[in-house]
Amino acid sequence: MGKELEKKNEKQGREIFPYPDFRPFQLDAIKFLFNIIKNKKIGLLSSPCGTGKSVSILTAYLTAKKLDNNTGKLLVLTRTKNQLEIYCKELKNIKQHGDIRLVASVFKSKREMCPYTIEEPKLREVSYRDFLYYCRGLIEGIFGKTCKYYGNSYKGRKPSWRTLAVINNIKDVGPLMPEEVYEKCRKSEICPYEATKILAKDADIIIGNYNYILVTAIRRSILARAGIKTENINCVFDEAHSLPYYAAGILSDELSSTSVRRALREIKRFRLEDFGVLEILYDIMFRLGKNIYKKYGLEVEHLIPKDVLVDKLSKSLQAKSDGLQYVFSELLELGEIIRQKRVEEGRSPVSYLSRCANFLSQWISVENSSYVHYIKVEKDRFGKKNVRLGIRCLDPALATKIIKKLRSVILMSGTLWHINYYIDVLGIERKRCESLELPNPFPPENRLILVDKAVTTKFEKRGVEQWQKIAERLSKIIDRVNGRVAVYFPSYEVMNKVLEKTEFNLPLLVEEKHTKISRVLEFFKAHKNCVVCGVARGKISEGVDMTEEGKSLLSSIVTVGLPYPRKTELQEALYRYFKEKFGDKAIEYSNGIPCLNALAQSAGRLIRCSEDRGIIIVMDGRAAGRFKWKLPVDWRNGMETYLSINKIIDRITEFCRQK
Repeated sequence: MGKELEKKNEKQGREIFPYPDFRPFQLDAIKFLFNIIKNKKIGLLSSPCGTGKSVSILTAYLTAKKLDNNTGKLLVLTRTKNQLEIYCKELKNIKQHGDIRLVASVFKSKREMCPYTIEEPKLREVSYRDFLYYCRGLIEGIFGKTCKYYGNSYKGRKPSWRTLAVINNIKDVGPLMPEEVYEKCRKSEICPYEATKILAKDADIIIGNYNYILVTAIRRSILARAGIKTENINCVFDEAHSLPYYAAGILSDELSSTSVRRALREIKRFRLEDFGVLEILYDIMFRLGKNIYKKYGLEVEHLIPKDVLVDKLSKSLQAKSDGLQYVFSELLELGEIIRQKRVEEGRSPVSYLSRCANFLSQWISVENSSYVHYIKVEKDRFGKKNVRLGIRCLDPALATKIIKKLRSVILMSGTLWHINYYIDVLGIERKRCESLELPNPFPPENRLILVDKAVTTKFEKRGVEQWQKIAERLSKIIDRVNGRVAVYFPSYEVMNKVLEKTEFNLPLLVEEKHTKISRVLEFFKAHKNCVVCGVARGKISEGVDMTEEGKSLLSSIVTVGLPYPRKTELQEALYRYFKEKFGDKAIEYSNGIPCLNALAQSAGRLIRCSEDRGIIIVMDGRAAGRFKWKLPVDWRNGMETYLSINKIIDRITEFCRQK
């Protein structure tokens, strides 16, 4: 009976799957995902790039829904625009293949979906927080004008006839790309974001980013308002290797001294009273920042007690914690007055006072041991020193506890290698969990993995001699590798030290903190032979689709050193927190696995389809030691280690000749 049922389910899946053949191991993934949804489980799927994870989850869900209409809705959460568009394209393929009626509601950010960002380009430059305040202000009419797009979207509390007409058309011709929905809504002068929210009520599949389930306010605004109960949601976290860091980041925040200076100027310009709060705040930041810079230098988080700021403010304002919160709420209201006055003047809807008040309120409200407070000094894009106060959440599980309430959950990634880490750190119910790790589908001869054992970025061995040695060997490697090469370093500091002593005979682009991904892709497309240097865990090492027509633009990835997190007080605080929570697993969870993920993601830019060939070079002897056994089997089996740079060069030459 069980085999007959499995055959029936597979037949239904083949009717939905839009391609004539399955990729290697793809059918295994679909069956696994189908059972997770059907049995209301939590699935962790590690499936390398190229196995077709996006279409697999859509096929599995639609098959389950076809067999049982009480399956609930599918909520697909992505990190990047590219991933979102892949799901949209696959949905179109599925509908065209099987003539299936399905409704999809696809969200980009509220700002990207706002017609005013075209009519008022300055809105594209303000922070997302400021944009949201402006949006709310337009809806409430506090800027002397109202949003016509929002106004046309509703009649009272219900959707207008105009909105319903557009939504019905989307249902008939969809699923549509977000840009297509945007154009339809803009032509009808209704809000694309609100239309997409209304569409979510009838949608089988909703696509958005992680915030749509992890942030309570957004979850209520989108899902609860559409009448969607959490227990009826089948949720997919794509690129889930990044979920622990992302989830903790949702509950973290920073405030710069630049924002405080600008808030002070706002107070003076608009002749408002801030009770001296900003002067006190700036004085503390300047004094602490000066000492921190002398002792630690740039980009190093130094932990400070929350009361360093609270006591000074309390004494100056003669107010306790509750009184301070009242003052901050008053400043927040003044900040909105500033925003309103700026809009009336035709300027961007920015309020730095509002930003400061929000941060201060959060600073004093955070109480438990899951958070730490810190200060650091950095340089801005103009080379000026800037002080930052920060609040860091150490526990991702505080944001991911909603997972327990969902009907089913799927965590997918090409590098979800250590399952226990995700179960523990995200606070997932172990008894509901099932996992599947699929092998690499690409021919092993298409990838060469080399380890240069003669160098390392281990902290104790860093110095001029080591940087010179790395630079010389890196130059020789780059000279021998043909094509486009991405070189990743564990930090900007290490990158700068090595590049000072390195000479490349190829066009070079070096990542900076403000480098745009689009610039990197343009650089690669403009040069067939070139080098891009970046930082592991940086913009160009994770979630970037370095492909053209499905094929990788890269011929080689070089990782200089192992990208362990920096040894800072903040990192030590994370270790202590994990030590208390996870015991002996603490060092692995705080240090080892983040390093492994960073290495895997950097290397993951290389092979994107079965026709790609490339070389991965890890320049650190530690990769051939105990660290090697943390890597998946296909990495360990394919890894070659050398001390001689000449042997490394010979091996590269041999591999390149095999094309």
